[in-house]
Amino acid sequence: MIGARDDRGEITLPGLLVASALSLILMTAVLSSFENAQSQSTQLTARNGNQQTARQASDNLAAALRNLASPTPDQPQAIDRAGAYDLVFQDVDPAGPNNGQNLTNVRRGRWCLAGDGTLYSQRQTWTTAAVPPVPSATACPGTGWSQTSVAVARLTNLAGTPRPLFSYDAGVLTDIAGVHVDMYVDEDPSRAPPEARLVTGVFLRNQNRRPTALFTAAATAQGIVLNASASTDPEGQPLRYTWLDGTTVVDDGITTTYKVTAGTWHTMSVRVQDPAGLISTSAAQAVRG
Repeated sequence: MIGARDDRGEITLPGLLVASALSLILMTAVLSSFENAQSQSTQLTARNGNQQTARQASDNLAAALRNLASPTPDQPQAIDRAGAYDLVFQDVDPAGPNNGQNLTNVRRGRWCLAGDGTLYSQRQTWTTAAVPPVPSATACPGTGWSQTSVAVARLTNLAGTPRPLFSYDAGVLTDIAGVHVDMYVDEDPSRAPPEARLVTGVFLRNQNRRPTALFTAAATAQGIVLNASASTDPEGQPLRYTWLDGTTVVDDGITTTYKVTAGTWHTMSVRVQDPAGLISTSAAQAVRG
């Protein structure tokens, strides 16, 4: 090495110290590069793993939503709570049947996002014939549930400006037919790369939707002829028809002739109800008899 030997070709102490210092600097640089590469590799592995967990959680949620419980008169809607960060719904347990009186194997699921970015999945199961109420606790995770598990950690929907995790195509529980899931995932928000976004849209094929009430009215010598055959049910279920004059029930059936005094005015409407108990009332029409 240049400068490491004297005129007699022997290694000098200053030269040896310089060579050692240079070697140490080189080794430190190599080790630092290796550690940085290893750190980046570890972070990338963790980031990819967390994203994969989020994808799996999104798939599991979508599968449960597509398996919503069929409506009943006691429970006409399958969605019990529809919040931006808290979704509660009933679906059918694919592992059934159970050993009790819950013959349809309905269970209740909750997906909620905690303030620390953890998405929890909770389950409520029962063996009774009657559907129990939703656990009242609104904390995430809450008490009163049979099972609680972490679906995915480190969602950043609540970081900075909050971004809804869940959004819906309707504001009324019984009218919701679609759920949009929007996950923002970041293993370490303080370091690159930036957060990833995972989006899923689910159509609730088993969700019972509200019927539409429509009718026509025509004055005749026999009375006001009422016809609600234009009313429809989204699932094609048979409807029950109730006729009202103002708030007074005057008849039932898809068609009827309402006998009134000639020349009098009446505010007519029809109320329709599907087998699960969902009700819609038409717009009122002022009809002269």
